[in-house]
Amino acid sequence: MPNRTDQPPDQPTPALPEPSYAAQVLTTIAAELDHPGARGRLLAEPSLRRAFTRAVAYRLHKLPTPIADTVAARVASLLPPGGPAITQHAVAIRLRDIAKGL
Repeated sequence: MPNRTDQPPDQPTPALPEPSYAAQVLTTIAAELDHPGARGRLLAEPSLRRAFTRAVAYRLHKLPTPIADTVAARVASLLPPGGPAITQHAVAIRLRDIAKGL
């Protein structure tokens, strides 16, 4: 079959990272919340916000801003709600479970 010049050659689509960016951010948040000194601490909103901010900065800083913003918004929507008696360790376990499902 002759080569066709009216169509571009097939080019492979770049593979997405494994695990996904959202999963990477979630596991980084979990690691931040689950460090040895914090396992028994009750989750406070500032702690979760700080872990989220650090994880997004660490995992997404090389991505274009629109992509990083989309991933960050997705991760924010996946964060479990805190409660008056939930530990950072329990939230870290939930985040790791969520990340496995992505």
